[in-house]
Amino acid sequence: MKPRPSIYIPELESYIDTNLVFKPNPVFAEMETYAKEKNIPIVTAATGAVMSHLVSLLRPKQILELGTGLGYSTLWMAVGSPNSKFVTIDRHEEQASLLEDYAKKMGIAGQIHVKRVTASVMDYLEKEKLEWSESDLFFVDCDKITYPEIFRILWKEANPGSYFLFDNMLWHGRVLAPDPKKPSDLAVMALWNEVKSQVSGYTLYPVGDGLLFFQKDKK
Repeated sequence: MKPRPSIYIPELESYIDTNLVFKPNPVFAEMETYAKEKNIPIVTAATGAVMSHLVSLLRPKQILELGTGLGYSTLWMAVGSPNSKFVTIDRHEEQASLLEDYAKKMGIAGQIHVKRVTASVMDYLEKEKLEWSESDLFFVDCDKITYPEIFRILWKEANPGSYFLFDNMLWHGRVLAPDPKKPSDLAVMALWNEVKSQVSGYTLYPVGDGLLFFQKDKK
């Protein structure tokens, strides 16, 4: 995977993540180094800190994460809300299994509640509705081409009052001029259209590659 451009002026994002984000555990920096060496996409430190802060306020009972990566975002949220139950989905078993290793290194493996599932995101959503539909916060950071369909599935089935987080909603600045030949560009723009037409209010956090937050209206 070739490097993707930052939405920030040169060097600012790396300065923010290295010098301005408080990291509650040094293992986060170790994970960042590993992800960079192995070319594994993860949220930025600033994004992780915002997510950790949000869940610390919302205190969701169950968080569904679509796209585990190596567990970086999972652990940021788990630090923010250690009593929440996490169900995290990824098809790459070897990579996602690093989550347990890093949780042990952080010394929190016995304090958090994480169920890791090896599966295609779309297959999981189709087959395990009884499990995921009771989540009260959904974090989506998987294949961007699936974003519009994932939104439609989750939005229909989620309980009123549930919260949503979608990463990469600035899509490396390409929302300014999406390429009609790139399916990922079109998918991100399609999700924006879905959100604007169906969600009564939302917040875009301009951290990392753009973190979108919204809530399903309560009845």
